[in-house]
Amino acid sequence: MKTLVSWLAFNNDFIANTVDEQGPTANYHAFNFHCDRHIILSAAKESDTKAEVLLNHLMIKYPARNVQIRYMAIQDLIDISFIKSKVEQFLLEIRNDEIEIFFSPGTSAMQVAWYLCHSTLKLNTRLIQSRPAQFSKNKKPEFIEIITELSSLPVSAILREESIDHSLRKPDYLITESIKEVYQRALKIAQADKVTTIIFGESGTGKEHLSGYIHEHSTRKNEPFIALNCSAFNDQLLESRLFGYKKGAFTGADKDTKGIFEEAKNGTIFLDEIGDISPYMQQSLLRVIQEQEIVPLGASKVIKTNVRIIAATNKDLHDLCENGTFRWDLFYRLTVTELQLPSLQERGIEELQQLINHFLRVKKNTFRKNKMLSLSADAKASMLGYSYKGNVRELENVIEQLYVYYDDKVEQRDLPKRITTPQKSQPTNWEAVEKIHIDKILKLAKGNQRKALKLLGYKSINTLVSKIKRYEIDIA
Repeated sequence: MKTLVSWLAFNNDFIANTVDEQGPTANYHAFNFHCDRHIILSAAKESDTKAEVLLNHLMIKYPARNVQIRYMAIQDLIDISFIKSKVEQFLLEIRNDEIEIFFSPGTSAMQVAWYLCHSTLKLNTRLIQSRPAQFSKNKKPEFIEIITELSSLPVSAILREESIDHSLRKPDYLITESIKEVYQRALKIAQADKVTTIIFGESGTGKEHLSGYIHEHSTRKNEPFIALNCSAFNDQLLESRLFGYKKGAFTGADKDTKGIFEEAKNGTIFLDEIGDISPYMQQSLLRVIQEQEIVPLGASKVIKTNVRIIAATNKDLHDLCENGTFRWDLFYRLTVTELQLPSLQERGIEELQQLINHFLRVKKNTFRKNKMLSLSADAKASMLGYSYKGNVRELENVIEQLYVYYDDKVEQRDLPKRITTPQKSQPTNWEAVEKIHIDKILKLAKGNQRKALKLLGYKSINTLVSKIKRYEIDIA
């Protein structure tokens, strides 16, 4: 099938509210139409009066032609990355066609999106540009193919817009060096709308934030984002929350209720702690991913779904599959793309320091304090030496707790006891505690003795070197 695709020329296709016979779309049909169908793209979400007027005009004038309207739901007509993702998804749906792209109608962002998709998708596409009659030699509209030539190098286009006004950026989350690559990969995943994603990482490492980042940089960014912790529900509650239920489906079901697969229509669902769901729910979720449809509890009619699924877990799903507690087929469905967030301890002492300073700044505004809290040298050393089993979330909570109680300087004695007191399982004599502490700080400083010296508070490097020798601490 040969398909012509083009944007509705919202202004140029019309004079007032009537179709302009000299407009680009009318001219194409009059002088250059040789396709099996024409799909006109409208930026509107569901209804566009001008699109309907143009469609009716073409159907009356050319009743044998197959002309359709496709609504693309584009709010920002200069958001190239969003438009590209929408167009890319549309072109992939008709990938088996011979596609003729009428390049002229649309905003400049729409035209750039056409070019990028034509250059990178490797589909059977042609770019056609029109030249109005007043600019052609024979005083009739001309249609010219735009020939593009690519180098032998692979072509990849990942676009991202950033506001020029830096004052508009909210410092609510700090992306440090160790997770920058993770977020770069997440950006690529965001623009590949049809793939599922799973995020691995310990509790508190920022999995929900990362999933929200994917949503905000995808074509679904203007639709709902719903997060659900799967471990918080038993099977019946989880099933009803995911898929909804009909009145009378179970005790307490007093009205028809939508599940999040319906609530998040055209948006994104984040399923946290996916490794904790039962075999029964694994099977149910697998069917939904495969068939893209759900059946609410107590219903007999299926409902089609259109959501993006991002899952997350702090468990090793591969091991769970090996042990027979997690389905291999669901594992492969979820792990089309994978992201791994490091623990706070793995991110190193420099990033821990950056995050402490970041939360001290951010929480000052959150708690409306007149000045930022400062940490004494001992307090800072204790916070840098603590292991943070709860990762970034625990660190953030500690800073919030300090802002609740204090207005100025925080001393070591003001910190929670778990940070300043060795665990019971550890030795309690001073030398043993000092050895453990020096060893931990050196590891956090990645063996850099100068950095460790500052954190430990020793007066000279010789003191630290002698203690390393004395305690036989391995710094390799």
